[in-house]
Amino acid sequence: MFTVGILGRPNVGKSTLFNRFAGKRIAITDDMPGVTRDRLEHICEWGLKKFKLYDTAGFDLKDDIIKKEMQQQFYSAVDEVDLCLLMADAKEGLHPLDEIVADMLRKKGKKTILVLNKVDNPDLEMAVTDFYKLGFDKIFCISATHGRNIDELLDEITSLIPDVEEGIVDNDRIRLAIVGKPNVGKSSLLNAWLKEERVIVTEVPGTTRDSVNVNFEFNDVKYTLIDTAGIRKKSVMFKDKIEKYGYFRGMDTIVESDICIAVIDATQGILDRDIKVIAEANRANRPVVLVFNKWDLVENPGEYSRQLRRDVQDKLKFLYNPQIVFVSAQTGKNVYRIFKSVEIVYEEYSKRVQTSKLNEVLQLAQQLHQPPVVKNKRLKFFYMTQVGIRPPEFVVFVNYPEAVHFSYERFILNLIRQKFGFDGVPLQIHFRQKGDRGE
Repeated sequence: MFTVGILGRPNVGKSTLFNRFAGKRIAITDDMPGVTRDRLEHICEWGLKKFKLYDTAGFDLKDDIIKKEMQQQFYSAVDEVDLCLLMADAKEGLHPLDEIVADMLRKKGKKTILVLNKVDNPDLEMAVTDFYKLGFDKIFCISATHGRNIDELLDEITSLIPDVEEGIVDNDRIRLAIVGKPNVGKSSLLNAWLKEERVIVTEVPGTTRDSVNVNFEFNDVKYTLIDTAGIRKKSVMFKDKIEKYGYFRGMDTIVESDICIAVIDATQGILDRDIKVIAEANRANRPVVLVFNKWDLVENPGEYSRQLRRDVQDKLKFLYNPQIVFVSAQTGKNVYRIFKSVEIVYEEYSKRVQTSKLNEVLQLAQQLHQPPVVKNKRLKFFYMTQVGIRPPEFVVFVNYPEAVHFSYERFILNLIRQKFGFDGVPLQIHFRQKGDRGE
């Protein structure tokens, strides 16, 4: 697929333009330089053509470890993309870093469009003459915030895409959200799968701030891998505006995913923060595959694995027979075994049960545990049907829906699991008045 990279120095509006093209807020945006650290990607469609868009970390020359990693991300993006959008701040004027990046792209022979941002009115277009010295044929004056001239820029981009272009259909991809508290190895796991330093990995907790989407294929199955920011206590994260954005973006990512890969530091065991992160996924009705990372640092792995399984049963009772994998992202041990667990869970997640078989379960439930009397009339269940998959969703028609106690609801769900499995998958059940089909 044709790839387009948004490049430039920090704080010129790259992430704002990325979000504008995507049509939704994916990248975190803020006036603070250096907010974007990892390379983000999104499939964009304009007219009848599609292209893959990259948002990159701003090019900087500072020496700290994060900045160096961000520079490496920048260089990798330049090598991979078919078209570069060199973005600059028209209000600030030509900056030495703009000239450095422009020179770099010219030496690499990259097809480049110069995009001057923050041109909020036609009068400002007269003040951009200094940028012509960069020597690019195509210059677009836009406002990413207000959408000015964005359509014209998209027209130009798609005009450069060959007519015969195979697009990626995201609907056939399994979306995996990699979740967990900070510094458990989420980004290291993603890089181990991709066998490249695609996501910045350092020992500084909270390095990943955005949700990073990467398309990936393994054993002929297509995935979208989403690395999320580590989730800490709200009282801590909400003190930092950027971390607060990252928290809510992570929650959105869980909802948008098919399956969550919950990464836990095996050397620490299951802590309260792990439980809360996993509970968020469960509340969103998303299956969870439990991945205990850093297994290369564990002593007596046989006995310890049995202890961790007992801890799962004790501390994560709300999960039903979850898939558990012990891995080392550092050494690569068992990292691809995760996908076998994902396949198992996805099959359960997509399972559909015939109505006749569900009604056999409903009749059995009433035989084993007679429903209570409500308003001098016994609670009567008429029939049950499955109305959805991913997540599996059931509707039971009853004479008094509001009178069904949660314990009887749980009793029916447990019978469904005993008969049909749904291991590792949250189930939803709704009770409706007979004749009410939710219309």
